[in-house]
Amino acid sequence: MGMSIWEMVCEKFDEKLPRRTAVLVKEEDWGLPFAYPCEFGGIGWNLDYREKTTYDEAPIVTVRFGDYTYPNLTGKVAARSTCFFRKMEYLPGLVRREVAFSNIGLEARERFAQSTGGGWAWHLDLTNLNLPHKPLRKKLYATVSFVDPQTRVRDEDGVLSCETSGKTLYLATDTGRWGVYETTEDYQAAIAEGKAANRRTRGKHLVLELELASEEYGETLAVRFGMSFQSAEKARRAAAARNLEAGLQRKWDTWFAKLPPLEGASERDLKAYYKCWWTVRTNYYRHPRWGKSVLEALPVYRGFWQWGLPAAEWHSSPNPEITPSFTRRVLDLFLQYQRADIYVTHAIYLDEEEPGSSWARGNIIQTPHIPWVALRYFAATDDLKSLRRWYPHLVRYYEYLNRSRDEEFLGLHLWAIITSFDTGLDTTSVLQKVTYGEDGVRERFCYPAIFAAERCRYEQAMAKMARLLGEDEEPWLREAEATKKAMDRVLWDSGRKWYGVLHEDGSLDTRVGVDGLFPLAYGLVKESRARQMRRNFASLLGPYGACTVAPGEPGYYAGTYWRGPVWPKSCSMAMAAARNYYPELVDEVREGLVNFLLRYPNVWECMNAWTGEIARGDMGLMATPGVSSNVGAGEALGALRMAYGTDMLEF
Repeated sequence: MGMSIWEMVCEKFDEKLPRRTAVLVKEEDWGLPFAYPCEFGGIGWNLDYREKTTYDEAPIVTVRFGDYTYPNLTGKVAARSTCFFRKMEYLPGLVRREVAFSNIGLEARERFAQSTGGGWAWHLDLTNLNLPHKPLRKKLYATVSFVDPQTRVRDEDGVLSCETSGKTLYLATDTGRWGVYETTEDYQAAIAEGKAANRRTRGKHLVLELELASEEYGETLAVRFGMSFQSAEKARRAAAARNLEAGLQRKWDTWFAKLPPLEGASERDLKAYYKCWWTVRTNYYRHPRWGKSVLEALPVYRGFWQWGLPAAEWHSSPNPEITPSFTRRVLDLFLQYQRADIYVTHAIYLDEEEPGSSWARGNIIQTPHIPWVALRYFAATDDLKSLRRWYPHLVRYYEYLNRSRDEEFLGLHLWAIITSFDTGLDTTSVLQKVTYGEDGVRERFCYPAIFAAERCRYEQAMAKMARLLGEDEEPWLREAEATKKAMDRVLWDSGRKWYGVLHEDGSLDTRVGVDGLFPLAYGLVKESRARQMRRNFASLLGPYGACTVAPGEPGYYAGTYWRGPVWPKSCSMAMAAARNYYPELVDEVREGLVNFLLRYPNVWECMNAWTGEIARGDMGLMATPGVSSNVGAGEALGALRMAYGTDMLEF
């Protein structure tokens, strides 16, 4: 491969980044700790090491460099530094920035990187801009602030050991002067006198004092830090590391070269494609019980979601570092830990003693893709033994879904939902009434098109699985045909030319959106009807991808979650639909998706289809970056492969 993909996917960013966790550097590939930038008024990094899913930023350590200098221009007291970033770039495993200090004669070239073998290398090259008759004589301070106010700091053979929040952070630096303080005011008072050193070992803040001296204009002074939650040796090696960029480039380009190529793609499309793979790799985690895994989203979602299984298979089967075995292990987790009534959990979190137990306390399911994902796994492995193990579980799960999502309601040979969270289309407007209530009415259930399509696909997949296992496929094929007929009879709106949602009161509510894309994506619509749907389908396509709700529909909000914004999931379903019925629109879907992927660093959940602004949830919280699953990079790379000729939905 001639070009460096590692360099090609480089992304520039600035202080307008919607969430700073979009720019993250992991300590090591298979661990949880990651670092992301502090506020852009200074040079610093937040270190995150947690296992629980949370939307809030939750660093346990914050490290900052150069916030304070001593002395100021009077030569008597310390000064609060001011600086700005001339340039910021993000590459796999590395952030490089150019910084100019305003109040002192220094510029900095910063490299914050994952070091070979693990640990963070934080390397700063400071350029002296003082003229020789005004030589540089300054003390600069680095501060390390902990969430734990009783952090214990010790010097262990030149590496500072910081026991904090149940972890130990090892910090290697060549400074010999440091102090520990209980409050910000305490250390600021010490810095003001130019004496930030004491003999304390417990506190909330660690201050490192660095003395800089230079009489030569343009001279470069090297400042090196190494950090690790794993060992002092890794911190020491990270501080001393050389050729950071060359090592990362070799490592990542070697891996990129082993992935499925996107034949015939433009450089722009290739950048979007490999950016997706980069996001997937950032979510690697070696679980102590479950082995090599790929998390949903390192900055927020720590676990696996049932409706994310297709994307998980898409990014694991062709990935030599993960392999199809990841799909097998996750399917085993979902099916081995079924509830007594055969319910399959909505999601599995990393910190659960019994996988899926948190969601299993309720009755919320999620779009049941398991059978056809299992068949895609089989196509990649010929592992008939696993199919045989899963088949009876899936038969019973089918019976549970029929009972709990149809027979207890209207018995339509379709599947209903009891909340939008059953589908994963969490807040889409046509499902408002069953989830939160609408116009003063909240219903117990409704029948959406997504679940009609998924039931038919479930039955089709089970027919093939039965045939492979020597069982009778005909009953499953009859069920699939009956479901398809019921979908057309009950949910088709001949006036709106789209599939709608049947409410509990018997009314059909048709709003053009992602719910109605699933019959098209799964190829369940006859050609004449698909032609009638084309205008509505085209109305979903914006400059940044496929909307979840078409503009003008009741409950449409261009910038709010599933009520209008683009998601990778809506783009992949639109791509599948276009491949099936509207090949002349494939390029438009692809171009919108690529615009979505290249709009910001990392891969995000959702954004406004018309402006590219990051979308918000119903409570105003901005969407999540760093997502590997069906609401992120896994689904997007699958959609791009579809655009270039690979049928990612085939089983």
